[in-house]
Amino acid sequence: MKKLHRERELIANFLQLPVSEDPSRTALPQKISDIVEKTWECWGFGTEITLEKRISENWQKIVGRKLSGKCAPEKLSESYSILIILSSSGPVKQELTFMKKQILQKIQKLEGCSKIKQIRIH
Repeated sequence: MKKLHRERELIANFLQLPVSEDPSRTALPQKISDIVEKTWECWGFGTEITLEKRISENWQKIVGRKLSGKCAPEKLSESYSILIILSSSGPVKQELTFMKKQILQKIQKLEGCSKIKQIRIH
């Protein structure tokens, strides 16, 4: 610790600044979750809206309130041309199949989603 304080003094003298207090003595311990959150903010993680996120946020509008709790978009293909939808049961899958064209049209109207050309329901 004395070595670090000595280094701080040398730097402060060289820069002709007052010697600051040792931050390790005055700083309170931080929660790791706070540190991770600050790091994510600084690096911009989570700020980009992906196509998957855009579809998920609009899912109720796309398939309707009744079906939105019984199915969900699972993933996009690597080429972003095929959307895989998971359904909770056979009847839900059948209803989604009947609505495939309308669902695809609503998805394609979302910003950046015009590349999606097919829907597969599982």
